[in-house]
Amino acid sequence: MGEEEKVRDQKRFKIGVMRTDGVVDPAPACARALEHTVSALLAQGHEIVDVEPPSPYTALRIASQLLSADGCKTFLSFFRTSETNDPGARQMSFYMKIPCPFRYLYYLWIKYVKRDDIWAGLLKDWHPKSAHEQWKWVTKREAYKASWHEWWKEEELDFMLTPVNSTPAVPHCGMKEAVSACGYTFLFNLLDYSCGVMPVIHVNKALDQLPATFWFKNLNGVAKGAYQHYDADRMHGLPVAVQVVGQRLQEEKILAIMEMVERALEETGGRYDLLEIE
Repeated sequence: MGEEEKVRDQKRFKIGVMRTDGVVDPAPACARALEHTVSALLAQGHEIVDVEPPSPYTALRIASQLLSADGCKTFLSFFRTSETNDPGARQMSFYMKIPCPFRYLYYLWIKYVKRDDIWAGLLKDWHPKSAHEQWKWVTKREAYKASWHEWWKEEELDFMLTPVNSTPAVPHCGMKEAVSACGYTFLFNLLDYSCGVMPVIHVNKALDQLPATFWFKNLNGVAKGAYQHYDADRMHGLPVAVQVVGQRLQEEKILAIMEMVERALEETGGRYDLLEIE
């Protein structure tokens, strides 16, 4: 029996919900999309558990260092005359080109003056790697993947639900500031896990405003880059999705689970309700 048939025959799933990656909490619209999906699955009798997997921030550090291990030279080598760079990628290469002493001083200022350990941790090793350094990061990656495998086995999860991003789609060129706030998907790129993304609601300016207790100045540097562009009024009507996550080589299983999630949403009040944006 194939994975799809097994999913269709299974009546009850154990679903792990990762509500935040610990780096950038999801904006109200993204948190609402996740809760909307969780409520639909609970109504169908599935078991929902909030989970805290091995540090997603560790994955963000490892993945970003491996992505840029060559000093961003590979992706820059494909440009033709007059082609422009993506604002986020341009920001990455800008930091890479800062002379080492100045980059280190900037790191010290972020860590000890601004007291932002999250942003400082990403900047600390941001330099071109030797082959020897790169293999050290590869070793860290493999150890991290092993920790996730063991954690998932202990939790006995059928699949996970997470936000797709900390905010809905940002404005054109907004990735200049928000480029580092990619942990919800970058995590599973690093793990090589099977994922699917499905839109479930729209941003609603009446429901998705930031709370009065929200304080931008208290955010870490990564979160500031993401929340700089969050505006429920301007984003009103944008689709908001959730991410369905399985382990490696489970693509067929995840597709079948997404069908099940879609049915649950439709049977418990609708999916992607267009009435929300009237």
